[in-house]
Amino acid sequence: MNVQHILDDLFAMTFHAGIKPGLERITELCSGLGDPHLRLNTIHVAGTNGKGSTCSILASILTEAGYNVGLYTSPHVRKFNERIRINGVAISDQDVARLAVPLMEQAKTMGGTFFEVTTAMAFEYFAERRVDVAVIETGLGGRLDATNICQPIVSIITAIDYDHMEYLGTTITQIAGEKAGIIKQGVPAVIGPNSAEACDVFERRAEATSSELIFSEDVVSVDVDAFYADLTMSVSVIRADTRQYYVSELTGQHQAANIGTAIAALGVLERFFAIDDEDIRRGLRSIRRNSGILARTQIVPGEPTTIIDVSHNAAGLHALVRTLMDSRIAGPLHVVFGAMADKDVEAMLTELLPLNATLHLCAPHIARSMPLYDLVAVAKHVGHEHIIEYASVAEAVQGARAAGTTVICGSFHVADEAADALNVIG
Repeated sequence: MNVQHILDDLFAMTFHAGIKPGLERITELCSGLGDPHLRLNTIHVAGTNGKGSTCSILASILTEAGYNVGLYTSPHVRKFNERIRINGVAISDQDVARLAVPLMEQAKTMGGTFFEVTTAMAFEYFAERRVDVAVIETGLGGRLDATNICQPIVSIITAIDYDHMEYLGTTITQIAGEKAGIIKQGVPAVIGPNSAEACDVFERRAEATSSELIFSEDVVSVDVDAFYADLTMSVSVIRADTRQYYVSELTGQHQAANIGTAIAALGVLERFFAIDDEDIRRGLRSIRRNSGILARTQIVPGEPTTIIDVSHNAAGLHALVRTLMDSRIAGPLHVVFGAMADKDVEAMLTELLPLNATLHLCAPHIARSMPLYDLVAVAKHVGHEHIIEYASVAEAVQGARAAGTTVICGSFHVADEAADALNVIG
């Protein structure tokens, strides 16, 4: 079934409606469906970095424990259907069409948005399929995010950093306040590694909502034991005075932090679900299969070594660079990079300097992309000396791979176009 015309219409709602904070429209959309979000056990996850990985880790562990697990994440890398999955299997085109068309018609009458329609679709699909639990990632912020109408059994907040400041505020305190909006009355909240100022915000919110607050670093300790050439890693995890050793399919010190946050959340989830150590072990080994997560420091088949990553802000690129160094990826490196103009591109490119890589700069085919001439100017300004310009992501990928070990990063859109050019992942 070809649903591209439906998706084109749906994506157009992003530009027609823009971003409209507020829960009124999503509440009305879900009311027309019989409030599917209230018929689900949900795990609600917000944060600046790491929330998609944390969602995928939890979904994988719960799948290995034998449960039917819904997973709603955004944005997608290759195909819209990635956003809505059950046990790693994406929603079908037929179900996309069946659910999207009536919701779009209703949403257009009230000025609804792409994300609101997609969120209502996910809730309804998971309710129809009677999933045992749905892991729900926020889109933007938390307090006024469309996903925040869910009534979770646990709320999770991963690392907070500067991003989307035009909507969430210009200070960590303001941004944390928006993320803290997912902490509900009486619902336990798990907080990943964060700054003291962000944690103060979460403590105040938990006190105001009489919510149990669990800081992951207080209950779980995760140390990386070894990084491997296939970009997996082994970790030791201390929890409840017991040490366990696992191999994780996602790699990097930042992923160790996400594993710690996910395992801390298991302390709450074990009140509702039967989960044992072998479920965790299998889950960490099978994250990509069980969740469908793509382009998180992911090696694509073939030579030369080529890695795709969706890091799209300074903190994400800092984590990527550290992971590449820790994993001793053989150089010299060739970095394919493009970014959205509304990002702090100067900070992002600064984070890439320690690689001493050749930059293969490009602009993905999306209106929000930073134009190539601006990108080149910023790269030179921050101190990059080896720069090659390309008219497209595909040409940049070809040029970089002809030269040697290639790392592709900067945007979900760069990852998508690169994967398309390579005919890999997804």
